[in-house]
Amino acid sequence: MLFSENFNLNASEGDWFDTILDADTQLFVDPFLLFRETSPEWSGVHSKIIGHFNRVFTIVAQNANPNSLSYQKALHLLTFPEPHELCLGYTSSGSRGAGGGIGYARSIAIAIVEAIRRGLVKPEHFEELGVLNEGIGSDRISDITCTIIKADLIRYTQEICHKHSIPMSGQRLYATGIDEQRMRWKEEEVLLPSNPYKTGPLLLIPRRFLRELPTLNADDWWNFHENEMLRTDMNYEVMGKVDKRTIIEAARTNVASVRGWTVERETIPSESYDFANDPQGVHKWDETTRNFASAHPLTLPPAHDMGTFFAVIDSVIAQFKLFVEEQGGWSLLWARTTKDKPEQAAQLLFRGIAQNYCRANDISLDAEVNLGRGPVDFKFSNGFSKRAHLEVKKLHNGKFWNGLEDQLPSYMKSDEVRDGWFLAVRYKDGEAANKRIREIEPRIASVGKQRDLNLRYAVVDARPKESASKL
Repeated sequence: MLFSENFNLNASEGDWFDTILDADTQLFVDPFLLFRETSPEWSGVHSKIIGHFNRVFTIVAQNANPNSLSYQKALHLLTFPEPHELCLGYTSSGSRGAGGGIGYARSIAIAIVEAIRRGLVKPEHFEELGVLNEGIGSDRISDITCTIIKADLIRYTQEICHKHSIPMSGQRLYATGIDEQRMRWKEEEVLLPSNPYKTGPLLLIPRRFLRELPTLNADDWWNFHENEMLRTDMNYEVMGKVDKRTIIEAARTNVASVRGWTVERETIPSESYDFANDPQGVHKWDETTRNFASAHPLTLPPAHDMGTFFAVIDSVIAQFKLFVEEQGGWSLLWARTTKDKPEQAAQLLFRGIAQNYCRANDISLDAEVNLGRGPVDFKFSNGFSKRAHLEVKKLHNGKFWNGLEDQLPSYMKSDEVRDGWFLAVRYKDGEAANKRIREIEPRIASVGKQRDLNLRYAVVDARPKESASKL
C-alpha cells in the first residue's frame, strides 16, 4: 500500500517519495545529493552531516584508546540504527531491517582511526569511510545520513501533514537530536503520522535524494583508481572485478587517491533514481499488482488440508503467469524493453501478486526469509503443518541450475519443509532457453527423488510482447 493511497493523496502534486508502507523499497538516501542541494530548505543539511563527523574525528584523534571514556562517547555518536520509519533499504522481512548498533559503531570508529592514521583527518564526505572499511555499505551510509538529519525529516513530514490535513499523534522517536550533556542521541516524543501496517511513526523524504547506490561507493572509487593507475603506469595490470576486501586494502594505501576521487566527483552531475522507468523494479510493482488482483479476484477453497493449500499456491502462480504473459506485466521486468531488470524485479512482482491472494485465503507469505543457509525467496504457510517454499530464477541466470539443485533444497532442509516450487522466468529467445526449459522437468524429478522432496515447477514467459493493436 502506497502512502498516497492510504491517505488519499495525489502523489504527483508533491516532491515526497511515495513510500510503500508495508515493505522496504531498496533505495537509499544519498548524502552526495544533499551536498548538491541548493534549496533554502535543505541546502545546509549536508554541512550538518559533515559537522557531526568532524566532531567525532576530533574526539577519536584526541584519544584512540577503545577503553577510554572519550572513545566510548564517540561510539554513542556513531550508533545509527536503521530509521525504519522511512521504509527504505534492505530488509529480511517486511519493513524491518537489521539496523546498525554498537557493533557497526565500532566498525565506523575503526575506519576513522585508520583514516586519521593515513592522513584523512577532516572528511568532506563521510562516504569516504565506506571505502576504508568493509562494513560500511550503501545501507549503512543511508542509515547514517537519515539519523543525522532526522530533525529535518521530522520538520519536512510535519509540513506535508499540515498541508494535506493528515492526522498526527505523539510518537517516540530515536535520534531527534543530540543530548550535549550525555553525548548521545535523544529519544523524544514528536508529532508524526502512524504507519498503519506496523507499530510506529512514518517519516517522509524528497524523492530527489534517493538512489539505487550512493554516488560515492567503493566500486566507483576502484574504477577511478584503476583509471588513474593506467594513466600514470602503462604496466599496471587491470584486475577486473574484485571483492570489497581488496578495494579496502588498496584504498588504505592510497588515501590521496580517495580524496582525489571525491574532488573529481564533485564536478560531475549525480542523478537521483529514475522513478518514471524504475530501472531496478523496486517501486512500481506494488500499485500495479494490487490493481491487477483487484480486477481479477479469485474464489479459492479454504486451505484446510495440504491439497487445498497447494491449490492456492498453484492458483497464485497461474495468476502471476496470466499477469506477466497476457496483461502486460512483462513490461515491468524490462528497462525500456531493451534490458532486463535485476532478478529482484521478478521476485517483487511475484510478491505483489501473491500477497493479495494469500491474504484473502488466510495464508501467510514471507519474503526473503533467512534460514541459516541463506534467504529463500518465498515461504507460504498456514499454521505449522502446511508450509512450502518457492524460488524465483531468471531462466538465463548463470546460477539457474544451482538455484534448483542446491539453493532451494538446502533452504527446504533448513526449514524442515518437503514441498517446494521452482519458478523460471524466461526473458530471451533461442535454443539455449528452449533447451533449459526441456531439462527442467527431468532435473526437478531427479532432485526430488535424491532429496526426498516434493518439487513442482512453472515457466513464465516475460519476453516483450506486441501490443494487442499490432497483433
